[in-house]
Parts: sequence; structure tokens; C-alpha cells
Amino acid sequence: MKTGLETVKSALRAFLDSAAEDLEKTMENLKQGQFTHTRNQPKGVTQIINYTTVALLPMLSSLFEHIGQHQFGEDLILEDVQVSCYRILTSLYALGTSKSIYVERQRSALGECLAAFAGAFPVAFLETHLDKHNVYSIYNTKSSRERAALSLPANVEDVCPNIPSLEKLMEEIVELAESGIRYTQMPHVMEVILPMLCSYMSRWWEHGPENHPGRADTCCTALSSEHMNTLLGNILKIIYNNLGVDEGAWMKRLAVFSQPIINKVKPQLLKTHFLPLMEKLKKKAAMVVSEEDHLKSEARGDMSEAELLILDEFTTLARDLYAFYPLLIRFVDYNRAKWLQEPNAEAEDLFRMVAEVFIYWSKSHNFKREEQNFVVQNEINNMSFLITDTKSKMSKAAVSDQERKKMKRRGDRYSMQTSLIVAALKRLLPIGLNICAPGDQELIALAKNRFSLKDTEDEVRDIIRSNIHLQGKLEDPAIRWQMALYKDLPNRTEDTSDPERTVERVLDIANVLFHLEQVRFCGAPAEIQEGRVAQAALQQRKRRAVACFRMAPLYNPESESLLFVVQLLCPSQ
Repeated sequence: MKTGLETVKSALRAFLDSAAEDLEKTMENLKQGQFTHTRNQPKGVTQIINYTTVALLPMLSSLFEHIGQHQFGEDLILEDVQVSCYRILTSLYALGTSKSIYVERQRSALGECLAAFAGAFPVAFLETHLDKHNVYSIYNTKSSRERAALSLPANVEDVCPNIPSLEKLMEEIVELAESGIRYTQMPHVMEVILPMLCSYMSRWWEHGPENHPGRADTCCTALSSEHMNTLLGNILKIIYNNLGVDEGAWMKRLAVFSQPIINKVKPQLLKTHFLPLMEKLKKKAAMVVSEEDHLKSEARGDMSEAELLILDEFTTLARDLYAFYPLLIRFVDYNRAKWLQEPNAEAEDLFRMVAEVFIYWSKSHNFKREEQNFVVQNEINNMSFLITDTKSKMSKAAVSDQERKKMKRRGDRYSMQTSLIVAALKRLLPIGLNICAPGDQELIALAKNRFSLKDTEDEVRDIIRSNIHLQGKLEDPAIRWQMALYKDLPNRTEDTSDPERTVERVLDIANVLFHLEQVRFCGAPAEIQEGRVAQAALQQRKRRAVACFRMAPLYNPESESLLFVVQLLCPSQ
């Protein structure tokens, strides 16, 4: 970019200057109350709304994201371009934190644009007290007279007076997370501030004192891994507080923006944040599956309203899982090796809870179907969560245009192999197998075989109990040397003091391996493979029918005159 054409740079300079002016006009009209939802508002105001939301914000988001991914900010966003970007930053933050009705529909787009900006801007704008150490800041490259000619204030602290400092934002987020506040009370925090902070921290940590201990006093940022640890902990608390809410699309987006900071958090978050959240999700899954089983036992012929409500609960559960599992999978990837070397009781508890949710999912066709519907309707690319992208710090979960063209059939967008529920279990399966004692291998194989023969859990438990005396008495040399090697591993001791505990351990692992094998080799069940689109359409029609019944009872009018009109319109009835 340093050797790029001057015409390109001048065009970019003109575009950003015009974009800053357009955003300032939008903010000015918003303050004057000219944006309404009526049809009689001025034509020019309508054009400003459409241009800002449909054209300008997506263009700025793509531009800043590209600049941030390729680290072009130090070459492009300098001098007068930096001044225009400061103006854009001020307007984006003011719009995103506004309480206007107009902003409510555009808040997520504003948050995405602000996050992309934070990843591209070459100045740590949330830490203005350290700006003197930044060689790219216009306050260090231009004299006071030159800055005055560009209409800049005398002090860098006055450039964006409406944006709080990093420490103040962190204090506000900690307070909100501890108070258990919901999304409806502070939507701008979830949609705008948190994405901006995630991007800002992933951008500036490498320039902080932890990465440059020799010159900590001259760093242009004071960011540390403790900031990331605190931020992710509070994000998990916010997700915990908002599980089950009606409007939760923001949680899925927040899981995407939080990805880059997970590799710097402490393993202690497992006990304090990940386990409580997983416990709550597991209980919710158990409750919904129990309600589903209860309705199945009633054996109604047609789909009742209660069954449709359970489908809605499965949809909400799938949404909540997809808000948490992307963070969980990445956290497990960074800590699994340590948990295998030094067995961790909390990690084993995490495996058990993830395994329980997986078994609920594998036994419920409705659970699987609603997860698939959620992934398809939101165009989620699960592979972006399963493959670590080292080139992009802000890889989006959305499907690209090229991928969308290839996805002609609904089933192409989702497979059980890429389900996050399956992926989370696979990530933690080594932890679960590490729980087993050296003599459990034959018992696990026996129990898994009995599950494949359709035995119940009680029957399999009795078989394990009756064969537990075979534990550790194998004659096969190929297995004997493996057991001897296993016993020599550090921190591993064979616990045979409690036979019932051994029975439950073997039963749990065998149950998980059996259902995982069904997913691997059987693929999607017949209900999903055959007639997938027709069945989904039927479900939607039934939901719409029940929704009509919940509305005003026009089908049972009390007025005789209204009934007469209805009979005229529908003579066959």
C-alpha cells in the first residue's frame, strides 16, 4: 500500500471524507427528530435513511474489515484520512448508543461497522492518555498549527469526547453483568460496545506491555490478557442472564465477535463461568426433552398447540447453544492438551454435561430438526467455528456469496458432522476417555455392543455389573501392553474401590460412543433425509394455523351482523 497509486489514495480520502459528512448529517437529522415511521416524512430524509443503512454502513464495514485483516491501517489511515476516520468513529458511536427507534433496527449493523473500524484504526482511541507513544497518531506527526488547519482540537482527548475510556467501559460492563441486566434494558452494550471492545482488544494486545516487556513504559496501549479475561467472563455472564429470552439473535453475533480474544483468557474461567452456563443449558435441554417425551406418551393423532410450543422451545434452545458453543469449542481447543496432561475435575464435569446434551439431541428428532432449521435460516457456516482462521481475526459466521450459490438444496447448508453439538462432544471426547481406568476397555466395548442390540440402560448396567470381575484380566498381549503403558502415565490411578462408580463410568462412556457412532455412520435420520423440505413446510403451516387461533376470535363472532357478512363471503360454510 505504501507504493500504491496516488489516485487510489486520493479517491479513498474523498470517499471517507464524504462518508464522515453523511454520517454527521444522519446524526443531525436524528437529533432533530426528522426520522419517523410515517409516510409523510420529507423525501430527502427518506433518501438519507436508505443510503446510510443500505449502502454506506455495509461499504464502510467491508472496507475497514479488509484494512484490518491486511494491516493496511498504518499505511492508509494517516493525516487527513485519520481526521475523517475520527469523525466517522464519533458518528458511529453516537448512532449506535442512541435510543432512537430508527437505530433499533440498525444497531447490529452499526456494531459490526464499529468493530471493523476498531480492528483497522492505527490509533488506540480508547486510551488517549498513551497517544503520545503512538507514531501513527496525527497528534505526533503534525504540528499544532497543521492540526488546527484540519479543524482538530488542541488535545487528543477532545477529538471524540462522547466515547468513554477503556477503563470506564470495562467498569460499566462489569456492573451490567453483575446486575443481571437483560438485553432490552441496555441493547447498545450488547450490540455495539461489546463487539467494539472485542475487536479493539484483539487488535492492540500485541502492542501492549505483555508482548513488549522491555519497553512497557513506552507502549501506546496498556492492554493485557487480564482485560480479555475480564471481558470474556462478563460476556459469558451476559449470555447466562439472557438465556431463553425472546429476542436473542445478538447472542449469536456476540459469539462471533468474541472469538479472537479466547486464546488469551485464563483456564480458571472453566469453573467460574463455563460450567455454570453449561449446567443451565443442560437443565433446559433435559426439561424440553422430558416435555417432548410426555407428549409422545399421550399419543395424540394431530399436532397440538403444546407440541408446537415445544418446537419453539427447541428453537430457543438451539439458539442459546449456538450462542455458547462457539466460545466453548475454541476454549476447549486452547486448554485440552493441559487437561490431558494434568487431569482436571472441572473438565471432566464439562465433558459429562456436554455428553448429556448430545445424547438428548441424538434421541430427539425434533431437537435435530430445529437445530438444522436454525442453522439454515440464519445462514450459519459452522466450519468457521470449527477451523481456526489465523489470517482473519474477525471471521464471520455468515455464508459467502459463492457458498450461497452452491447451496441450492437446503440439506447442503447443514450436516450432522458439522453440528456444533457433535463438534463440542468430539472436542471433549479425549477428556472423557481419559477418565476411564486401564481395565475399562473391554467393559466399554461390551456395553456399546449391548446398546447396538437395543438393550435399555438398566439392562446394560446389569450386564456391566455382572462382568466387572473381568476388569484388568485380559489375555490379549496387544491390550496388556497398552494397559501397562497407561498405568505408567502421570496422575493416573486405577480406581477399583467403588464398583458402582466404575459401572456408571463405563455406562456413560459406552452410551456416548454408541450414539456418536450412529451419527458418524448413519448420517441424518430418515425423517430428515427424505422429504426434508416438505416436512419443514408442513411444520410451518401448522405453526401459522395455531398462531391464527391465538389471535382475535373472528372465527367465533359474537355479533350476528358480522356472522351474516362472514356467511356471505364463505357461502360453502
